[in-house]
Amino acid sequence: MLNHNKSYILGLFTGAGKIDKDSFLIELPFKKWGMEPTKMNVIAIDILQRIAGLFKSEYGLKVTYEIGNNRWFIKPIDNQDFTNIRNDLKNINLPNSGFILNTADLSTAKSELKGINAESFLSGFFDTRASITLSHRRFNDDAPVVSIEIPGSTKNFKLVVQLCSWLTDLGSTTDQILYNHPNQHAKADPYYKGWKKGFKIRFLVQSFLATHSFALQAKAIDATKIKKRQKKEEQHSCPFRKIRQPSPLTVHNEMNSTSLPEEVRNKLYFHYFHYCASLGCKYAPTEEVKKVVSEKNSLISFFPRLSKGTLKEVSQHFYQITETYFPENDIMKKSQTVNALLSDNSNYLQYYAIEQGLAFLTAEKLNGKRHSGPMEEILTQNAKTTLMLHSLANTDNEPIMILNPSNDRAIICSNIASKTNQKLIKTQTKTKGLDIELTR
Repeated sequence: MLNHNKSYILGLFTGAGKIDKDSFLIELPFKKWGMEPTKMNVIAIDILQRIAGLFKSEYGLKVTYEIGNNRWFIKPIDNQDFTNIRNDLKNINLPNSGFILNTADLSTAKSELKGINAESFLSGFFDTRASITLSHRRFNDDAPVVSIEIPGSTKNFKLVVQLCSWLTDLGSTTDQILYNHPNQHAKADPYYKGWKKGFKIRFLVQSFLATHSFALQAKAIDATKIKKRQKKEEQHSCPFRKIRQPSPLTVHNEMNSTSLPEEVRNKLYFHYFHYCASLGCKYAPTEEVKKVVSEKNSLISFFPRLSKGTLKEVSQHFYQITETYFPENDIMKKSQTVNALLSDNSNYLQYYAIEQGLAFLTAEKLNGKRHSGPMEEILTQNAKTTLMLHSLANTDNEPIMILNPSNDRAIICSNIASKTNQKLIKTQTKTKGLDIELTR
């Protein structure tokens, strides 16, 4: 019979447990904030006293911890029988071998665990998966966020929707969800390979702590500290939230990646609510999503909305585009100043991200591939800087490449209104309900 202590332990296993034939490990991901000497002592006490005590009293197991690669691991001492833990996981329809998150389905846990058992299970999950570093915030420090982070390697979109829905049932207000999909993590550049950043379910800290809690003292202390920073009010609950006009997305080269499960593979999503609604969350603002889906012709680009890089890599991509889609058109090359490209009579003002691209080309300093400093200031200071523009002869609104040979930077920009792009939207996508599928 499950009680709240066993439920907490099962939450730990679900969040970060890996079980093999003879042993198990539970990882506590304190890489960013748990290595401070004062916190290390608190964390060690949490594990050796609270968690170890629960394992001993509920399952008769002795556990300890080890530290490696900035991570903490809970593990059993010597070879001990933990069949009872396997059985309890099985009884709520959770995996009892391998990395549990990979195939975890929370539907039975949600229906079987009630009251303090449900909250204890979730506390265990939060202790392994929730991050409260100050980098998690909605734009500024006045809106600190608790971020529940699920590895993208799990491919478990279903669990993310189940968990967020469960927390909403219990009174939380989700601030934002980030799904492990190129339409969220690589919306502008189809060549960006770093899109596999995992899942994040984010709550403003006051909303989270009003309903939920951490069992580990070290996390509870930090959560209370950052709660005092919050000045921003919660958003409306999900069913009543409006979707602001989303920015257009580029069809990424890895839309058919095996890193994506079949339910989202080769499908386009304009907003995180689009995933929620498509995957069946009862709290998603479905009517808002329908409105956005109906506007797909103004939101999809089969060419890079903005791709940035070196002259060599960007040129390779541009010539690949021209050979594939515009083999009959010559490439025109001419010098243009930043001011001319952005003038009122320029043909390029309708290219969605051209200002951001020009800031990248001319900024004195970069942060990765992002310009460092205010964009308007950079463009004003470099208004007379001469760049090289490559465009396609006898076309309007088709992709362009702009080069800055002085610093080895280049960009590709495109316009959604291009005739070729609109033809590709018509011939290479189809809409089924809320899903926009690629047919190529």
